[in-house]
Amino acid sequence: MAQKTNLNTTPYFDDFNENDNFYKVLFKPGFPVQARELNNAQSILQNQIEQFGDHFFKDGSVVIPGGLTYDSEYYAIKINPEYLGVSVSTYAKSFIGTEILGQTSRVTASVVNVLFEEDSIDNQLTLYVKYLNSSEDGAFSTFSESELLLGEEDVTYGNTTISQGAPFAQVVAQDAASIGSAISIADGVYFIRGFFVNVSAQTILLDQYTNTPTYRVGLEIIETTVNSNENTKLFDNAAGFNNFSAPGADRFKFELQLSKKLLTDTDDKSFVELLRLDGGEPDQAEPKTQYNKIRDYLAKRTYEESGDYVVVPMDLTMDECLNDEQGNDGVYERTQTTRDGNIPSDDLMCLTVGPGKAYVSGYDIDITGSRVIDIPKPRATKKVDDSLVSFDLGSILLVENVHGTPVIGLDKDSTHVIDLYDQRRNSTTAGTGEKVGEARLYSFAPRNSYSNNNSNWELRLYDIQTYTELTLNEVYQYSKGTYFKGNSSGASGYAAEAWSSGDKVKLHQTSGTFAEGETISIDGTNEFPRTIKDIIVYDINSVKSVYQDASTLGLTADFVADTLQRGRVAPRFTRRDTIQVSAAGTVTSPGNKFTGIATNSIIRYQNPEYDRVVFNRVSAVAADGNSMTIVAVPTVAGVVTGSLPSGTIETGFRIGETRFDQGDNGGSLFLPLDQVNIASVDISKSNLTIYEQILAQSTNTLGEMSINISNVGVTSSFFDAFDGERYVITYSDGSTENLRSEQVTINNDGTIVSFTGLNKSESNVTVLVTAKKKR
Repeated sequence: MAQKTNLNTTPYFDDFNENDNFYKVLFKPGFPVQARELNNAQSILQNQIEQFGDHFFKDGSVVIPGGLTYDSEYYAIKINPEYLGVSVSTYAKSFIGTEILGQTSRVTASVVNVLFEEDSIDNQLTLYVKYLNSSEDGAFSTFSESELLLGEEDVTYGNTTISQGAPFAQVVAQDAASIGSAISIADGVYFIRGFFVNVSAQTILLDQYTNTPTYRVGLEIIETTVNSNENTKLFDNAAGFNNFSAPGADRFKFELQLSKKLLTDTDDKSFVELLRLDGGEPDQAEPKTQYNKIRDYLAKRTYEESGDYVVVPMDLTMDECLNDEQGNDGVYERTQTTRDGNIPSDDLMCLTVGPGKAYVSGYDIDITGSRVIDIPKPRATKKVDDSLVSFDLGSILLVENVHGTPVIGLDKDSTHVIDLYDQRRNSTTAGTGEKVGEARLYSFAPRNSYSNNNSNWELRLYDIQTYTELTLNEVYQYSKGTYFKGNSSGASGYAAEAWSSGDKVKLHQTSGTFAEGETISIDGTNEFPRTIKDIIVYDINSVKSVYQDASTLGLTADFVADTLQRGRVAPRFTRRDTIQVSAAGTVTSPGNKFTGIATNSIIRYQNPEYDRVVFNRVSAVAADGNSMTIVAVPTVAGVVTGSLPSGTIETGFRIGETRFDQGDNGGSLFLPLDQVNIASVDISKSNLTIYEQILAQSTNTLGEMSINISNVGVTSSFFDAFDGERYVITYSDGSTENLRSEQVTINNDGTIVSFTGLNKSESNVTVLVTAKKKR
């Protein structure tokens, strides 16, 4: 038998063995019936059921679904252990299933569970609730700290009744509200060790105060024997009542108990896994009935008639395995172990397989959550013909929310310059905030293809100059290009702009590091002595937007865009730390300091009021570092929400980091190849790709436009095939055409590219085209 309990012992002596081939117990008149024979009769029947069941169901499979529900919003509220001198534990469970009201917040909730002090990780009495309404200002809110909780209906425990509207408990004064996680199972039937076993509805707590659990969740199998001393229902009741002098037969009992295990706990002798959670995300699940031999037969037929196929495609994402903490977006830290049990290294990459469904060899493979698989990086070599190598001169600044297009190209008079600013854009005709640098650019194109404001664009820059700002002890009227040098540090730089007002000077082409309090020489002389009072050194992370006065360079609209901001953990914070953000923009985080966060930094966080991530700008950091002030930034539809919250919220956050890819070759003319380990390269038959910006074009009354290859200015060239990165059309009002392949036609010899479906009768249209020089 598949059961683990040995019944071939006193007092049952069930010695059934299926190898004996006994299929009936044949009782005879005049012979006494033995307990062993009665037990054997049951075991023979159970063995037949088990063999039939094994044909249809795998051991541990659900037969009648007991639906499994994962609750990642299991709201916890801590309450004081006593109220009015009475222990709340004595009546807390009586409130399960009732509604309660916060006296101060006016928030209502339904109580779903109670965790007593002795079961709590911090010895704290905790109610778990489902909030039913918002606070009076309409925002989602939890119960307030220190407020009284009132019952919304009469609750009776023992001989005592707590009347409707009467307080019954008080919320603790600090860190009262949090979000836990739980999992529930409904009534159902599972095939366990040859038996069809009932499972009763039950709920267990996964993590008490967090909702990112990492566990294996399933059913713990408990086998017991029950006698009449443990259950009085087993006494003889032939006379209509329990005869305590006539104990009945014992019972063999199965109990399925919902439980959790660590991912590293693989002891499944008495455990059936139903769901696996990793960081709060479902990773593996067995929600369906798992058929056994019959499934093999159906799979064989399915494969013979249909082969392998995908029903719901799985998204595949490739990432570095080891996070080197330098921006490679690796999946695992050095101290972690991968899901496959490997140590993260540079020799591994991680393939994330998203949810989907496929049939492989006839078997249905249903992935309900993402799975990360370790893959050794290839180390073999092979020959690659006609490989495309992009010329990667300069560095790439990723931007979004683009208006207009810049004038690009490697010009001789250095007019193709963009200005770098420290705030997100709030104008289409000027920069926003403080100018913190400048750069020259030679290329501007979508990273993939343009569709809306959320599309990412690549600004390829060179000669990037971020400023160093000196505050002097006395005003000095200087010209652009004035030379400043620190007398102590030896650091030097040139004035980026002529003096207009104030005691500040912005330097570019700086060398070395200036020191506060040192004197400086100006244009090589100390005739006009000045002392440095304060220093601000801007870097690429200071850049939040870019601007070019393109209307003075031949275009109708100026160019302006926001830099792409990816999140990173703030200095002195960890990934799990949270902040409290008030409606006035005051940010606090008890136990943490905001020192190290620069003014005008962007902070990113989630606000339940909005679907998209919120961006706010840091306007000030308190001198003691205990708080900082943030202000709203312009909201851009489809890109970012810039508003402050309507009430105080608690959330995780990240500091915005300007998305800047420093090319492998930087400003060098050496060209790095896509692959590092190259045996040999033959470029004698290579094509050269040419990007050209063509100005002052027009569309006709039908919205059509054609461009001849002669506009590119390179002989023996032809237009490249259409791709969203290769062809971009910008109108005079600064808008960009959402160009599709069906709008673009290239003639047979590649000398003319034609566009249709454009805005009609437009002038001053700017077109980016891509051509190839013939071999």
